[in-house]
Amino acid sequence: MRRPLRVALLSLLVFISGGTQWIRASGLFTRRTLLTELDVSLPLPYAILSAVVWGGLLLAAAIGLWRLHRWGRRLGLIAVTGSQVQSWLDRLLFARSDYEQISTGFALSLTLILLALTWGVLFWPSVRIHFDPSTTKTQRK
Repeated sequence: MRRPLRVALLSLLVFISGGTQWIRASGLFTRRTLLTELDVSLPLPYAILSAVVWGGLLLAAAIGLWRLHRWGRRLGLIAVTGSQVQSWLDRLLFARSDYEQISTGFALSLTLILLALTWGVLFWPSVRIHFDPSTTKTQRK
C-alpha cells in the first residue's frame, strides 16, 4: 500500500516533535541543579516527566502514522493536540517573564498552524481512507 505524501510529511513532523520533547527532558535533567538554584516557577520533576511522556506519545504516534495504523491516526490527533494544550496551560500557569508576553502571538500562530496541519491532513478524505481497514486496495487508489 502506498503511503500518501501528506501522511509521510506529517509523521516526520510528529516524529521531530517527539524527539524535541525528549531532548527537552534530557536538557532539563542535566541542568536540574542549576534550575533548582534559579528557583524557576515550573516544578522541575513535572517538566521532565511531562516532556518524557509527551515525547513517547508523539514518537509512538509518528510510527503509527508512518505505518498507516488506525490507532496511529487517533494517537496522532490526541498526542499533538494534548501536548499543545498542556504547553499552553503551563505557559498560562507558570510563565513569569516579559519574554513570555512578547512571544505569545508567535507561539499561538505556531500552535494554530501545527493543529491545522495535523487535523487537516488526518481528516482529508483521500488520506483518511488509508487508515480504514475496511477499505480495499482498489478503493484507496
